[in-house]
Amino acid sequence: MTSELLKGIAGKLAERWVTALFSPAFAFWVGVGAVWLWATQRGLVSSKGVTGAMRTWTAGVGDLPGIAQVALAVLPLLVITMSGLLLQALTFPVLRLLEGYWRAPLKAIAARRRDRWSKKADRDRGRLRALIAESHTPGDLAERGRLEASVPRVPAAPGLRMPTRLGNILRAGEARIASHYGLDPIISWPRLWLVLPDAARKEVTATRASLYLAVQAAICGAAFVPLAAWAWWAAPVGVVVAVWAYHGQALSAAARYSDIIESCYDLHRCLLYEALRWPVPSSPEDELSQGAQVTAYLRSGSTAPTPKFTADQPAKPSQADERQ
Repeated sequence: MTSELLKGIAGKLAERWVTALFSPAFAFWVGVGAVWLWATQRGLVSSKGVTGAMRTWTAGVGDLPGIAQVALAVLPLLVITMSGLLLQALTFPVLRLLEGYWRAPLKAIAARRRDRWSKKADRDRGRLRALIAESHTPGDLAERGRLEASVPRVPAAPGLRMPTRLGNILRAGEARIASHYGLDPIISWPRLWLVLPDAARKEVTATRASLYLAVQAAICGAAFVPLAAWAWWAAPVGVVVAVWAYHGQALSAAARYSDIIESCYDLHRCLLYEALRWPVPSSPEDELSQGAQVTAYLRSGSTAPTPKFTADQPAKPSQADERQ
């Protein structure tokens, strides 16, 4: 019985270890181990006490019962798991920081960066309009392609622009939803999420997980920099990891996430109207006003007599009922 129990526990631990091996927390602790080895080999950290304790500990492990050995094997996994939970707790606040939601004393810096982004966005939009209207050389076509990919990633309205590229990517998607359909995604998205098809929800979850994973990698890279006190190379490694995670992963993941959210509104926004028993817009012209009304209704409610809620669809009678 005990043998079977240990086998089952060992199998579960193996599954957990496989998951942990591909987490930013595991990579961080591997880096910490590498720094410790570097420091001990160069005499920067005394390893006599630690080495002696480890030898005593490993020598006694073999004499312990199997369940105790399994418990000891859990300890490193527990450390990695707790580190992962800490990373998850930090992910959203750090993401908001990377988006550019800065408070004092960074507001002045945010304002300057927002102005710089606005000037660049206006210049790029003007250049793109000129390239569309003119005849093009191969160089013009290449520049037009680059601008057609980058210009939509910054909100058209100057008041909506953010001080960071990541913030502009996500804000631009929100602004397009509001301008196309009149729906404020901040208000309407939690409701729409509840009625989305499973395929759409899985796609949103996957792209959001990619974005969060990139942010967690950036956090680990930044946390690795202070270890330069024991190994000089920790600082450049940490900076490279953080920059790669942000520019190489987070920006592209944010663009995919924004596109998926927009696609959910493009294809499934009527599900929100139907779930609210709100009349579905009958034309693009009607949609902006209807979307604004739905947003106001969700935000603060309404006592207006219009629009009338649509009636629930009557249940289709069964064959037994029809025979009766």
